[in-house]
Amino acid sequence: MPNPDHPVVERTDVNPFAVVTGASRGIGAAYARLLASRGYDLLLVSRDETRLTHLARQLETNHGIQAHVSIADLARSDAAHQLFVESRQYRQTPDMLINNAGFGLYGEFVSHPLPRIQEMLHVHVRTVVESIRLFLPGMIERGSGTIINVASIAGLLPIPHFAEYAATKAFLVSFSEALAEETRDTGVVVQACCPGQTETDFHGTAGYRPPGRLPMQTADQVAHTSLAALPNKSPVVTIGWQGKLTALAIKWLPRTFLIKTVGRITKLATRSGSTA
Repeated sequence: MPNPDHPVVERTDVNPFAVVTGASRGIGAAYARLLASRGYDLLLVSRDETRLTHLARQLETNHGIQAHVSIADLARSDAAHQLFVESRQYRQTPDMLINNAGFGLYGEFVSHPLPRIQEMLHVHVRTVVESIRLFLPGMIERGSGTIINVASIAGLLPIPHFAEYAATKAFLVSFSEALAEETRDTGVVVQACCPGQTETDFHGTAGYRPPGRLPMQTADQVAHTSLAALPNKSPVVTIGWQGKLTALAIKWLPRTFLIKTVGRITKLATRSGSTA
């Protein structure tokens, strides 16, 4: 529910309004900073109250926008409904919905605790689908809106030792492409943003150490590339050299070879990460 220390102010909807999940750090925070610099009011969603509140106050001070905070666990069964209700406290329909919240689970699938697997399915799939089902009709009725589902280049190919994460991101890619076609003539843009390895704490939290010292893009670069691609209405946007390389590899190399190769790389990196 709205923060009592930051009450709702009557608006004339001069500023556009965006909902960003997983906004306290990494790519979500990068989207929030970039949108605030473009004059968007925001509803920032995360479980990390300290970081989220600090970011919101910083954006308000630097850009003169309103940044509302929602401390929410998107793995809850009612998370999408609660997000929809809270968003409507500020605007009838947001101009942009960015489904960015997520986490990784590296290692053999059978080694992961079932509750953690269920959390991933809720956050990456169920909450995203239900949120879009709630927000999309208002966008279609208004004739404008943007939905960005932050997927991954991992969603372009099955990845052993990263199986569930890659599969949920593959779902997001497929779902986004289908919705982009369904909404093509409605004024709504749907995008699956597919970054490669990015300079965030994602891998460390998941127990993975990327092999070698190959360059990564920054979270700011991911957000900028994603938003810059919206006018083109591309349903899938890959970010950086890793995205281009993955697309070429999938096109030209045998699928079984690719799956075995990325599986070996991921297995080795997972082992090194577990001893870090």
